[in-house]
Amino acid sequence: MIRVDDATLRIKKIRQSRNGAFCIADLTTNFGEFKVKDPLLDQFEEGEYRATVWVSEIYLSQYISFGKGVTEIRARLHDLQVVSQDRLPADRTPTELDPLDEPKPVQVQAKPSEPPKEQGRGAAKNVDKRWDDFMKPRPAPAPESVEAVDEGLFDADLLEAIERADPLKLDPTVDRALLRSQAAWLRKQGYDFDPKLQTWFAKR
Repeated sequence: MIRVDDATLRIKKIRQSRNGAFCIADLTTNFGEFKVKDPLLDQFEEGEYRATVWVSEIYLSQYISFGKGVTEIRARLHDLQVVSQDRLPADRTPTELDPLDEPKPVQVQAKPSEPPKEQGRGAAKNVDKRWDDFMKPRPAPAPESVEAVDEGLFDADLLEAIERADPLKLDPTVDRALLRSQAAWLRKQGYDFDPKLQTWFAKR
């Protein structure tokens, strides 16, 4: 883990993806510049952020985008603490491949030496069921209606917080598509995201 003080994150929102809008960033540090395409960025608005960041990994990424090979050095963020934010000057948003559409590396799983234990399978089934329920077609939620939110989008604690109009802190480690849908729903309901606290606040 590397802690980097006084880093600059230049975040841009890409809107042409079939999976919905997503964010990418250029990270500038005192030892180099890197691309960042982590899920936690999808909660942020466009802007230039000065922050302390914790980098868990620096790696080379290669992919094909619109018929061209792209090679870039990426940084994976474990966390960040925003110090200040400035608006980005208006410019044409570049074409970027959605991280959800990038090919996933093939993982070879070792053959288990003994049958897997049954412990914990119930929780995994519940997670799978919630995700399956979330992916099913459903009517568009009525504005400001918590009851219309599919139970697969938010867990019980978050739903209760929404009903009370309490501040909300989303988990950036969940599936990226789910996090993106959660953030989009909150924006639609008039919530504002505070980048310093990484918390959503309902408009009073």
